[in-house]
Amino acid sequence: MFNIGLNKNSNTIITTFLSYLPSRLLVVLNSLVIVPIFAHLMTTNEVGIFQLTIGILNLVCTCSTDWIAKSALRFYDKYNSSGQKDEFFSNLLWLTLFIYFLIFLGFIIFSDFVLEKFLISKGIFLITLFLVIPTGIRQFLYQMLRVLNRPFLYSFSIIIYQMSLLILFLVFTGIFPNVIAVLVAMAIAMFIIDFYIFNRISFRVKIYKKLNKSILLESLKYALPQILTNTSIWAILNVNKFIFQYDKFFDDTAVAGISWLFVTSILTPILSTFSFAIFPTIIKKYELKDRIKPFVTNTIQLYCVLFLPVVSIFCYFSKDVAELAFAGKYPQSYILLSFFALSLFVHELMKLFNIKYHLQNKTYIEMLVAIFVGLICLNLNLIFISRFHLVGAGCAMLSSIILLLIFNLAIQSKNTNYVSYVRVIKTILMSVLIGFISYIFVQLLFIPIGYISILKILTYAFCCYMLSFMSAKRLVG
Repeated sequence: MFNIGLNKNSNTIITTFLSYLPSRLLVVLNSLVIVPIFAHLMTTNEVGIFQLTIGILNLVCTCSTDWIAKSALRFYDKYNSSGQKDEFFSNLLWLTLFIYFLIFLGFIIFSDFVLEKFLISKGIFLITLFLVIPTGIRQFLYQMLRVLNRPFLYSFSIIIYQMSLLILFLVFTGIFPNVIAVLVAMAIAMFIIDFYIFNRISFRVKIYKKLNKSILLESLKYALPQILTNTSIWAILNVNKFIFQYDKFFDDTAVAGISWLFVTSILTPILSTFSFAIFPTIIKKYELKDRIKPFVTNTIQLYCVLFLPVVSIFCYFSKDVAELAFAGKYPQSYILLSFFALSLFVHELMKLFNIKYHLQNKTYIEMLVAIFVGLICLNLNLIFISRFHLVGAGCAMLSSIILLLIFNLAIQSKNTNYVSYVRVIKTILMSVLIGFISYIFVQLLFIPIGYISILKILTYAFCCYMLSFMSAKRLVG
C-alpha cells in the first residue's frame, strides 16, 4: 500500500512484512469466530479460569523456553558462519531439558499456592504446565523459520494450528469440561504443528554431550536478563486478572479475560508480526556493519502508519466492537478495549525502540528498567483496582506501559543511537490527526442514515488508510 514512491528501506520493510502477513490476517479472521464461540459456550467463571491458565502458561514460557528461542535467533548467523552451529544447538538442548526439570520442580513446590489463591483445579494446572513442552518447541521452530526465511511455511503452519484448535475444541466440548477441552485441543494442535515443521525443514543437528562454556556464557548473558524483563512486562499486561480473581471479583476476572483475549487475538498477530519479520533483517544489517539508523527509523514510522488506524478503532468505537463481538453478554468489556488496544500498540512499538539493547547485547539495561516499572505497575493495580475496578485496571496497564516506553527512550548513548525521533514524532502526530479527521467525517456521514456499527467501522478504516496512502511520502519521508 505504501511502497509506491517511497525509499528503498520502506520498500524492503513492507515486502518483508507482507511475506508473513497473510497467515496473520487469517488468524485474525479465525479469531473473530473463535473468541465469540468461547464467549458463548463458556460460563463467566470458565472464561476467567481459562484466561488465568493462559496467563500462567505465558509466564512459565517467558521464564523458560522463550529466552532460549530468542538466543537461537540472535546468534544463529554468528555460530553458523563460524562452523559451531551444532555446538550452539547442543547447548540450547541441554538448557531446555534443565529448564523442564525446573518447571516440574516448581509445580511440586508452588501448585498448592496457585490452586488455593486463584481457585484453579489441579488437573487444569497440570495440563497448563504440560503445554509448556509443545509451546517451547513451537517457539524455537518459529525462530528457525525466521532465520531460514520460510514465511510460507510459517504462514501455513499458523493456519493449520488455528483450524486444528477450533475443530478439536468443538469435538472435546462434549467429552471434557470446557476449560480442559480447549487446553487439550491446544496441546494436540501444537504437537501437530511441531511435527509438521520439523519434517518440512529437515532440522538435523549433531548433539554434543559436553557444553561449550564460551557459547553458553554468551547466550546466557544475552538471554537471562530477558527473563526478568519479560516477567515484568508480563505482570504489566496480565496481573489485573489475577488480582480480580484473588479478591473474588469473578465477574471482573471474566470481563478482563474475555476483553484481553479478544484484543490480543485481533491485534497481536499483526502487530507482533511486524517486528517478528523485520528483526532478523536489522540483525543482519548490524552484523554487516551497515548504516541502520534510516532503516530502523523507517521501520518505526511504517509501524505507526500501518497500525494506528486499527488500534484507534478500539478507541473510537469500543461500544460497537464490544456489542459485535459478545452480543451483549459482556457489556462492560467496552471499558477495557481501548486501554488494552493502546497498551498492546505501545508494547510492540517499544520493542522496535529497544532493539538497541539487543544489538549491543545490553539487555540487562532493559531488564533493570522493566523491573522498576513492573513494581510500580503492581502498586498501581492494587490501588486502582480496589477503587475503580475495571477502569482502574485499564489505567494501571496503560500508564505503566507508557512509563516503560518513556524510561527506555530516555536511555541513550552514542553507540545506541539508531532512531531519528523527530521523524517518528512527526509521523505519529500526523497519523493521529488523520484518525481524528476520519472519525469526525464518519460521524457526520452517518447522522442522516442511521446507526450501522460495522459499516461505520469499515468506512472509518477506509478513510484512514486512504488519507495515509495519499500522505505516504510525508508520513514516512
